[in-house]
Amino acid sequence: MNRVSGRLLVVALVGVVLSGCGAVSHEAKLLDGYVPPPGPLIEVGQVANATGQVPKVDDEVVNIERMLGDALTEKLRRDEGPPSVGARRKLVLNSQIIEYEPGDAFKRWLLPGWGSTVLAVECELRDGDQLVATLRARRTVSIGGALTIGAWRNVFASLADDVVSELRAKFPKQ
Repeated sequence: MNRVSGRLLVVALVGVVLSGCGAVSHEAKLLDGYVPPPGPLIEVGQVANATGQVPKVDDEVVNIERMLGDALTEKLRRDEGPPSVGARRKLVLNSQIIEYEPGDAFKRWLLPGWGSTVLAVECELRDGDQLVATLRARRTVSIGGALTIGAWRNVFASLADDVVSELRAKFPKQ
């Protein structure tokens, strides 16, 4: 390997270690034959912690239900823009966190995969009492160092982007 190739390889590896990498997956299933109302307004409903754990970061309890609810609300607010005049039918997005690990940036820096941050959710979209869509989403941060500090918090906004993007693919703005 010549010197230029070696330097490029080192620069690429340092970039990956500093910026962080992980896996992303999400999918939504729509009720067969369901036609959404024009320009549906999606609002965040219940958010539950189904992990059976009360996560802590730096010995402080983390309210992951509130963090996910706030991230989804903010993403939907940005995505839908200001409220329009007139009544619109609301669809309610209920979510449950099925997996959460805050992870550790120092461990990820030492050994990729060790100290991964993980967040996985299952969501239901309801039109009144009718279940119209289900969605599963998962995000991990498994490689990285300095720039992944705070991933335990930032993963909520990233996952909210995934959820809303997937919903928008099924329910485009009209």
